[in-house]
Amino acid sequence: GGVKDKIPEMEGGKAQDLYLPQTRALRSIMKFVKSELEHYEQMSGKEKKENSHIPLTMYGIAKAAAVDARLVQSDAEDDQNSKTNEAVRQTLRSLKETADYKGTVAIFADNYQNKQSGFNLYDDIRNKLIAEGVPADEIVVMRSGMTVKKKLEIFEKVNRGEVRVILGSTFTLGTGVNIQERLHTLIHLDAPNRPMDYTQRNGRIIRQGNMNKEVKVFNYVTEGTFDSYLYQTLENKQRFISQIMTSKSPVRSCEDVDEQALSYAEIKAL
Repeated sequence: GGVKDKIPEMEGGKAQDLYLPQTRALRSIMKFVKSELEHYEQMSGKEKKENSHIPLTMYGIAKAAAVDARLVQSDAEDDQNSKTNEAVRQTLRSLKETADYKGTVAIFADNYQNKQSGFNLYDDIRNKLIAEGVPADEIVVMRSGMTVKKKLEIFEKVNRGEVRVILGSTFTLGTGVNIQERLHTLIHLDAPNRPMDYTQRNGRIIRQGNMNKEVKVFNYVTEGTFDSYLYQTLENKQRFISQIMTSKSPVRSCEDVDEQALSYAEIKAL
């Protein structure tokens, strides 16, 4: 095997956690989430049964807001410290750094649409990159419902460096996608729910046939949200799964790891 067969190393030996401060809008959303959960906690058993959707709904709101408050609150300001704007800055740095060989960037987010307002995270990043001088035809957003032929054409363009930025979800960009040839930077704007999804996303860049010896992988973490907990849980589950795969002795069921739902105490501690 030649150099082509080698799998690239991650810079620093692992995915880098990039911490971002809470935005103003996010702080008020997290306040709301906490008060709703406190209210739920004080309900009687019967009331809790009737309102059993509350914890999950609040969890969904908090998770999306940690990516960008505009996903939850239509009139939230476009904060400079949001993950969205940090992704724009990082992408511009990576494009510049790899300009001589047309290196590429992949951006993952599973929370990307505010159905009420129509705000779309991918389009926001795309428009901002175009405004900073990245040619529009070098940025592609993967949409569900694309034909196989269309997808393959896009992936070939990424491999040739004709498309230099590709954005999508675990579903549209995470599996069976060969875009590794020039892929230099991969950004996780959110943590997917399952360890296998996280592994699949990373498998786009940590893959044979990548011309980069070293690549960058970023986990974007907003302080004071569920983010760091979520990435930690993914790592723990992953470790647990690897133990099962490699262990000869029977292991306790995976449930004790999977049921690590956020406890009320942990939410209060945020």
